[in-house]
Amino acid sequence: MLSLLLLACSSEEVLDTGSQDFETELRAAIAQDIEATGATAFAMAVVRDGELLWSEGFGSHTQSGAPVTADTLFRVASLTKPMTAISTLQQVESGCLELSASVDGYIDNFVMQQQPTMAAQLTVADTLRMTGGLADYQLQTGDDGDGKIEEFLPYFLEYGYFLSPPGRMYNYSNTNFIVAGRLVELCTDSYFRTNMEERVWEPLGMVNTTFSTSDVVADGDYAIGVTTHWPEALGVEVEMDAEGFAASQLWPAMGAWSSVNDLAKLGLFLMDGDSEVLSAELHEQMTSLQVDSEEGFPAKGYGYGLNVKTGITIGGVQYPLTMISHVGSVYGSSAHMYLIPELEIGVMAILNRDSAVPSKSVEMALDLPSLSQGSPVTTELPTEFSDYVGSYYNDFNIGAFTITSDESGLLVEVPAFDQAGIDYNARLEAVRPDNFVMRYPDGSFDALSFIRDEDGGVEYIRNRYYVGERVQSSSLTSGSAQQTRVDWTPSQGHLSVFE
Repeated sequence: MLSLLLLACSSEEVLDTGSQDFETELRAAIAQDIEATGATAFAMAVVRDGELLWSEGFGSHTQSGAPVTADTLFRVASLTKPMTAISTLQQVESGCLELSASVDGYIDNFVMQQQPTMAAQLTVADTLRMTGGLADYQLQTGDDGDGKIEEFLPYFLEYGYFLSPPGRMYNYSNTNFIVAGRLVELCTDSYFRTNMEERVWEPLGMVNTTFSTSDVVADGDYAIGVTTHWPEALGVEVEMDAEGFAASQLWPAMGAWSSVNDLAKLGLFLMDGDSEVLSAELHEQMTSLQVDSEEGFPAKGYGYGLNVKTGITIGGVQYPLTMISHVGSVYGSSAHMYLIPELEIGVMAILNRDSAVPSKSVEMALDLPSLSQGSPVTTELPTEFSDYVGSYYNDFNIGAFTITSDESGLLVEVPAFDQAGIDYNARLEAVRPDNFVMRYPDGSFDALSFIRDEDGGVEYIRNRYYVGERVQSSSLTSGSAQQTRVDWTPSQGHLSVFE
């Protein structure tokens, strides 16, 4: 069992000498993750029983060249989302917003030009639980500063679209949280950054968290990111400093810089709550399952700004515990937060590589085998495929997916990919009930889920960047999709330790 001692005077908390074996094993696991991911800056924090118990930095790939500490700033990408959820729910508590109310009642002229009747169906709750149906938006524009969220929305409403009707299904999209951020601005009559600083970060003691690039540069203690996914140099290692890119319209979804010590304070709030920050009722809603993600797990989905999953699998063993978590990945940075309220334990890790998964060290830090009784994992894969066979179509994105089957399983045909010369493996790989993987020659992959209607029939095929509704093949119009491949990025860029 993990036994750690908090040293209040140090940002580099150290393990109790009574747990030297555990400390040795944890450091060895961290070294393995650093080698496996190629990270040159890494930081981790462990919380237990309401306290920060241990935190430390590794490497020295920082702007100043100084060693990484537990206070070194990293981009935390989508770990910003639970922060934004807190801010939005504060406005629900204040009475400015209602979760069940339509967004268009708060934001003037909120009408999607290409689908004018759909926007009225989008609720405040939809934006926080990823059921908005909005196409994902991740473009880094170089814009930096306040006021960009308000400027962005009219652009999105003119050129963007709904992948599925609001409220119909879970589908991860940054745009949901951009909308939530604008709601906060309207409620508070202040910029989103200002409200976050004053009403979320300061009350939680997160003194080392910011959206401001100039503040990060002035601080100087920040990790230099390394990516091979930079659009202008794919496959080449590119260093990302603080001014390498920016998109402040994305702040509510993925814009924060933070440290593992500050993320530990966020994690403790998410596990224990604080009525001075958010009411107990709304805190419980935020950290509870609001929508099933329909990814083939017995109980996995989204709360408000958080993943919620019951049944944690490590090494082929499943522990009957509920985990609340979030991960994030952006050019040159990966951030992970995993919290188990039942055990009052959590871990946060940040690496200066995108798509990096610190699986060894996270598993070691949580130490579940010594804290809970597990059982062997059993997953029943689909063996009958006729339910899935058919044509699926989306007029705004990619167009048609055609699913056929043979004695070995499912096959997919994507005419838009074929026309664009995008190679893919036509054989889908079953991974869980109603869930498959579509693989590409470069090793990347996309998760595809078949979504059923209330009568049990398959109605949609879903990927983060594409939702196709099942249609009669005779109704398909070849090449009629308005856009061939909009923001279609392999799903592995956002990996969690516990998928």
